[in-house]
Order: sequence, then structure tokens, then C-alpha cells
Amino acid sequence: MRVWSRFEWQQQSRLLDERERLQRQRAELRTAATSRRGYEPHDVTDDEATIQADAIEGRLAAVNKTLERIDAGNHGRCVACGSQITEEWLEALPAAPLCRSCVV
Repeated sequence: MRVWSRFEWQQQSRLLDERERLQRQRAELRTAATSRRGYEPHDVTDDEATIQADAIEGRLAAVNKTLERIDAGNHGRCVACGSQITEEWLEALPAAPLCRSCVV
């Protein structure tokens, strides 16, 4: 059994909070996008809500993949080059799959 570092616990907590927040936003946007469709013509705001909800889906997927990497003990390793991602980078972007070198 692997022992988690304090940083991993903190990151997991932040990511779980982020996932919950994103799930709430997604539900609100999906409701906004579909609530009026049966009552009035489809309008631009419905499309915008759907686009925003789709973007949230992508962010949720990234958060979920990061939580899986934490569970597997791979969090903090760049998925492209395998090098260690700095804690500062992960503090700024907890779901970052790439180190700073591979991003640029």
C-alpha cells in the first residue's frame, strides 16, 4: 500500500472540490439550455449554454484523469516526457498533465 504525501492529499482535495463545482455548473447550464426549448424558439443563449457545458465536460475529464493519476501514484509526472512536474506548476494548474517544458 502506497503512502500519499501531504501534497497529494491537498491536490486530491482541491480536485474533488473542483469536480463538484464543475458538475454543479454543468447541471445548471444543461438546465438553462433545455428549460425553454419546449416553450419558445431555440435562441443563441441556449447554444451558448450548451457550448459552455461542453467545455466543462472537457475540464471534468481532465480533473477525473488527474484523480486517477493520483490514485495510481503518477501525479506530478509529465505524461509526455515522464519528468517530474514542479509543485509550483501543480499549485497553479492542479490538473496539469504536462510539465512546463512540454507545454511550450
